[in-house]
Amino acid sequence: MYEELLKELDNIYDSEKTKEVLKNYITYVELRKEKKVKFGTYNIYIRNKSKQRVKEELIQLMCKILKTEGIINTSYKYLEKDREWDRNGNNKKKKSTEKHKYFKNVKEQLCIIDIDELDIYLNGAKNDIRKYIQEFPDKIFIIIDKENTDSFFYDEEENLEEIDQNFGDLFNWTIEIEKSSKENNAKYINKFLKQNSIKVAKDSTFVQCLAEEKYCKIKSELQNIVLECKAENIEKITDEVIRDNLKKKYYKKTSKNKLPPMEELNSMIGISQVKNQIEQIVNFIKINKQKDTLPSLHMCFLGNPGTGKTTVARIIGRIFAEMKILSDKEIFVEAQRTDLIGEYVGSTAPKTKRKVEKANGGVLFIDEAYSLCPKGYGFDYGKECIATLMKEMEDKRESLCVILAGYTKETKEMLEVNPGFESRIQFYIEFPDYTEEELYEIFKKMAKDGKYKISSNLKPLLIEYFSKEKGKENFSNARCVRNLFEKIKFEQADRVARNSKEELDLIKKCDVENVLNKISKPEKKKIRIGFAN
Repeated sequence: MYEELLKELDNIYDSEKTKEVLKNYITYVELRKEKKVKFGTYNIYIRNKSKQRVKEELIQLMCKILKTEGIINTSYKYLEKDREWDRNGNNKKKKSTEKHKYFKNVKEQLCIIDIDELDIYLNGAKNDIRKYIQEFPDKIFIIIDKENTDSFFYDEEENLEEIDQNFGDLFNWTIEIEKSSKENNAKYINKFLKQNSIKVAKDSTFVQCLAEEKYCKIKSELQNIVLECKAENIEKITDEVIRDNLKKKYYKKTSKNKLPPMEELNSMIGISQVKNQIEQIVNFIKINKQKDTLPSLHMCFLGNPGTGKTTVARIIGRIFAEMKILSDKEIFVEAQRTDLIGEYVGSTAPKTKRKVEKANGGVLFIDEAYSLCPKGYGFDYGKECIATLMKEMEDKRESLCVILAGYTKETKEMLEVNPGFESRIQFYIEFPDYTEEELYEIFKKMAKDGKYKISSNLKPLLIEYFSKEKGKENFSNARCVRNLFEKIKFEQADRVARNSKEELDLIKKCDVENVLNKISKPEKKKIRIGFAN
């Protein structure tokens, strides 16, 4: 009987941890009924760490377990559903005697209380709940406490202490509902489709794309998709079916000939010194892995903008996933100052920790790292961020790679001010500026990727332009090429639209000349009114 009940958990999303708790709970219920154990209570505390509502199927299953052993003979009641509202839509505040009467009149033996829903309805909800649990020992309570992990002031250790203080002696059973992962989403999608006799093509991106949504949306979308498949007699989902018949948003073009990460690195234009250094690092990690020792993988990328720091960091994330260094998942999280530093006292450390946790098992790439400790700031939360980050880098050195990136001078100054980084960062890689020839090759690659052809007489013109730009302060390397290419595409499209006989995909010298003339044309002086100098 219980095996059948536990099988129902398979229909509940992400249920492995919950299944383990309920197996032990069933054993406890049986032994307590036989009076072989006398400790504890039947009450269950659910820590909902996800943003989803606790599934009705889970509550129904708990009710069935208690009914099977004859612990209860009725169904269950969600207490928060019986709130009363005044005309303005605000919760009515009830006196203590009215609250007591409300609980006393509940006939069901199993009571579900959602603290998040009940907070306004009951003043001092947690204290009131504790009192009522003690006053009605004949009832069994399931408390659902939703954790506000997005709050600036959320701290998991403090939250656990608060739970223990409020309910520790009343609840011996705790179920944690974690935030859903893409892997579990994908399992749920595949199982649901299999139950409805619908296959998915091996090379389809449908499951991968849908798995990125929240569970509640996945559930509704799947139902709609299955209905459409049945109505159209579709037995197998392919990318073409998704694109043409179902949800186009879940169709994603992917390159079937995507290069392995090391080949992709070597295919990058220029940065030969960087490539060699990355290859040495990978070999170093391979040898250490064979010895069952993992060195610290934290890195620092130094160089001007547009030199390929972000691209190389992403490739490193792929290399680590391929080699299963930190985990077998491809995890790459980008962060800047605003993603790590809070706006209020005490908000920075939790915010930084959450970002680190998101990247755990992969790479956390912090661009413009010097902005974490900017010059000229008196009081700044950057110091708290750096202190938290350095501790996390040490504690998670075997499951996380932090890559700091930024301008060479500013980043070195930041590291000097915070010497703790030096002992944690294993590898320093300098990214040189591109040469004029390399910038031209980058332009050619952008044109090829955009399915454009370029006239053979463009090179001298572009080389001259890149040479002038390189002499300017804050030259942005490949970004400069990208900005120029986008303007040339716009100019080329305007020319082709005016003359239908022109080739749609050809970039001519005149397109480049027109753009360069517009760029070099000096801005008109603005006329100032008043006392301006």
